[in-house]
Amino acid sequence: MISVIVPVKNEPPDAVAPFARFDSPPDSELLLAIDDGQSRGACLARAAARARGDVLFFLHADSSPPEDALALIRQAIAGGAAAGAFSLAYERASADLRWIAWWANLRSRLLRLPFGDQGIFCRRSAYEAAGGFRDFPICDDIDLVRRLRRVGRFVIRPEATVTSARRYRERGTVRQVLRVWKVAAGYFLGVRPERLARWYER
Repeated sequence: MISVIVPVKNEPPDAVAPFARFDSPPDSELLLAIDDGQSRGACLARAAARARGDVLFFLHADSSPPEDALALIRQAIAGGAAAGAFSLAYERASADLRWIAWWANLRSRLLRLPFGDQGIFCRRSAYEAAGGFRDFPICDDIDLVRRLRRVGRFVIRPEATVTSARRYRERGTVRQVLRVWKVAAGYFLGVRPERLARWYER
């Protein structure tokens, strides 16, 4: 079984409706990691602990994976992958957003460092060996991916998860790109996650 886990915070009531197709036991199940005041990392860890699947698929609420995402995940796992992610695309993408997606996909392929909006999947055994999600309000995805890469083979699927470009449109493309880079750089330099979250929300 594949457990599809979606973090939910301040989402409109119909935001998770497209994910209902994943709630199809015994092949797959859908779990919502609802924000109840904890960090996103803590909410995801709690949902993963409840999951029954031997494969976990973490997906953002404003992202839409490939139509045959579960079959593609099974194919990657059967091929020997311990974990992986899809490539990235943006909905209604302008030229600048296509450029951002291109760089994100280059980073993912060369460094094996996808972000959570691409959809991250892993064997449960790999998730547990890596230590699972930590209590981070931001960069929880990067933190998990770095540890998953040490456990086994990490693959990047060529098929794309299409994600919302809302923050780029609201904040401005250049400002949002610089904000994401600043937060990511801060994470690698050891800045406390709570401070990184404040940087991102400013």
